[in-house]
Amino acid sequence: MQNPHSIKLLIVDKEPSVRFELTELCRGVADLQVLGEADSGRAAIDAAQSLAPDLLLIDVALPDMSGFDVLRNLANDAGRLGIMTSHQPDFAEQAIAEGAVDYLIKPVNPDRFAHAIARVRQRYSLGELAEFQLKRQMLRLLGRQPKFLVGERQHRLYPLDIEKIDYIEADGNYVTIRTGDAEYISRNSVKRLASELADFGFVRIDRSILLNIRAVHFAEPIGHGALAFTLCSGTCLHSSKTYRETILRILPWHHCRGGSDF
Repeated sequence: MQNPHSIKLLIVDKEPSVRFELTELCRGVADLQVLGEADSGRAAIDAAQSLAPDLLLIDVALPDMSGFDVLRNLANDAGRLGIMTSHQPDFAEQAIAEGAVDYLIKPVNPDRFAHAIARVRQRYSLGELAEFQLKRQMLRLLGRQPKFLVGERQHRLYPLDIEKIDYIEADGNYVTIRTGDAEYISRNSVKRLASELADFGFVRIDRSILLNIRAVHFAEPIGHGALAFTLCSGTCLHSSKTYRETILRILPWHHCRGGSDF
């Protein structure tokens, strides 16, 4: 019977013999569950998105991209960790700098592997592991339906109807999602969400702000190619002239009387 709190793992290496050896090492650890294998970067990304592993045991050098590229591509997924592997010690420093939990030289020594997994356990308490697994499951179920986003507030996860979102604002490595008088956080980026939500009435009005046009009560020019957006909630947001053309594609202000000032 599988441990419900087991660490779910994806093995990524171009060499079948190495994948077999790593699988055997994992089978000797009670709280590890191997979900699958991948032999390339693209296959790893697809597998991670469909299987939602907690940990990637991933080779630095893959046929189509580096293991670092894979981890960067998956960086927004909730709480996922990576252990890098290589035949050479050259990339150890970069691996740690990029957030990998550990760096293992192949062939992987069993004691060294056990030490790396112990470091993973230190990063995951059981409560955190269960929370991250739930969040990834919700993201997987809702991620293909862009009318919803998953937001977090007070350690609870909420599926948010995008029609009720007022705006999304960058906040370090996260974004803050504001809906009326409530706000949620999500490990995402304004740039990525701007692309995903472009067909749903969201427009980037500033480097750090993605606005839902449905939430706008009125807008007025403030000069120098900028607008002040007053939302139905009473909040006022100012656009940047850098995004003037982007805004005009959504709101054809120049077709309105007096719109030439914008």
